[in-house]
Amino acid sequence: MKNAADPQSASISPAKGRIRGVSKNSAEARRKILDSATLIFGKQGFARTKTEEIAEHAGYGQATVFFHFKTKAGLLEACLDEALARAKTNLVPAENSGTIDLIQRLDRAFDNSTTADFFARMLVEFGDNSTTRPVYADFHEHLRQLIAAELMRETDADGRRAYLAAASILAMMVGIHAEQRLEKTRFSRADFRDMLIEVTRLVLRDLEKPAGTGP
Repeated sequence: MKNAADPQSASISPAKGRIRGVSKNSAEARRKILDSATLIFGKQGFARTKTEEIAEHAGYGQATVFFHFKTKAGLLEACLDEALARAKTNLVPAENSGTIDLIQRLDRAFDNSTTADFFARMLVEFGDNSTTRPVYADFHEHLRQLIAAELMRETDADGRRAYLAAASILAMMVGIHAEQRLEKTRFSRADFRDMLIEVTRLVLRDLEKPAGTGP
């Protein structure tokens, strides 16, 4: 997920040369504020973050934040939309790369990612919220479709079996990324990645069997 638009290496510190009032470069101001908000929301959460802090980090005054997003909640919603679009753009699979390769790349995409941190923090804070839930549902469906398409190509499984298998792999991936944030002593990052890949291999072997056959 790393790219020039993803502010992964940024720290929570004020930008130099802060612009007071509303910026004349509207597109640039909006982008910088979204990048700063995604970074800080991901590190501190929505409730603990002040719009003044986001504005200062981006190099603007609060007037610019409110000009573009009206409210703090409006800024959060814009961050969610932007993060979803960014994640989808960066998770396009290489053509015919194989399911294992696809899962490895999806897994790596969330290492040290500002967008991934933002998604994880907002899921904890707003998992049942009517605004954020559809965003997560859309993103997860996008991932299921990516995985299912590769499974169908690689195993010739029908659409329903491939989709269910993709949902199983994604559930494992989501669970692993949640678990590795909590358990850092007994298992390493490599251990968690190996678990995910082994489950993917098991799913692939199962799909290669005719439907309705036993183990």
